[in-house]
Amino acid sequence: MKIAILHQAVPPGAREDERDVLDQAAAVRGALQGAGHETVTLPVSLDLEALTAALRREAPARVFNLVESLGGTDRLLPMVPALLEQLGIPCTGNPADALLVTTHKLLAKQRLRQGGLPTPDWIEAGAEGELINAETQRRRGEEGADSAALSPIPLRAAETNGDWILKPVWEHASAGLAGDNLLRGVPRAQAARRLAELAGDRADAWYAERFIEGREFNVALLGRTGAEPEILPPAEILFVDFPPEKPRILDYEAKWNTASFAYTHTPRTFALPAADAPLAGRLRELARACWRLFGLGGAARVDFRVDATGRPWILEVNANPCLAPDAGFAAALREARIPYAQAILALV
Repeated sequence: MKIAILHQAVPPGAREDERDVLDQAAAVRGALQGAGHETVTLPVSLDLEALTAALRREAPARVFNLVESLGGTDRLLPMVPALLEQLGIPCTGNPADALLVTTHKLLAKQRLRQGGLPTPDWIEAGAEGELINAETQRRRGEEGADSAALSPIPLRAAETNGDWILKPVWEHASAGLAGDNLLRGVPRAQAARRLAELAGDRADAWYAERFIEGREFNVALLGRTGAEPEILPPAEILFVDFPPEKPRILDYEAKWNTASFAYTHTPRTFALPAADAPLAGRLRELARACWRLFGLGGAARVDFRVDATGRPWILEVNANPCLAPDAGFAAALREARIPYAQAILALV
């Protein structure tokens, strides 16, 4: 079978997180060719007419989609599966609708709340510091999603100060995330002002989320045709020897700067203690619930924080996880004793 491997075009001098897709494409190509498939690799730009012409010229039976961004932003990544759906070309991974909702982190958080799944409260830029919590969601549902009449919800005195982390709405791979994004012990209004300063005239680009002090986990899922996904072993990210003043977050440096303290001191482990068995089971349950709620397929990963009481909170649902052999998804495959090539073929 002829399979076209699509990835975003990578410009010269691109950052490490942008170049990573080339490693993914090489690994996928090796797995497919090893199974006897013919492959063609097509870098994708904003010129979708050129992509359409190339697909018609190559006439692949299927597309393996690795596109993570277009035009330098993750916001446009659903455009490629949308085009493939329009052209009627079968494609690996998640459909455009699922990618759109999960890539927009605020839409994803709203969907999680509507589905009764735990995700931290948040503040949206341009919303006058309104705290989005379960009550806000309920009132939005009653008054209409476009209602401008919502007033901020009064907080109990104990809730007026807290820890907040400022996050980009659209970007993934920890892009835009750094230690100074964490605001500790500040009133909601101060967090809202800092958020407004950061967002500037792009109120849709950033939000502030209640920071969950505690442990960090992720759970990868592998889709099976006509069956429930395989829930891979939960992984914990350890923050080894972090000084008290250093935020325990998996920021851009921790993911991509191989020479940094954060990168070398945040190992991944699957060796959870026996006492964590109920927690691991709950993480699996929540990951499966996310799969169903968002209508996912192919490969996905759900990121969690677990607070001091042992309660998991869903941070993000990644419907387009990195498939590089040295990334977390491949590590979870190894822990589950699933060969990498076998998993790639299962996605086709």
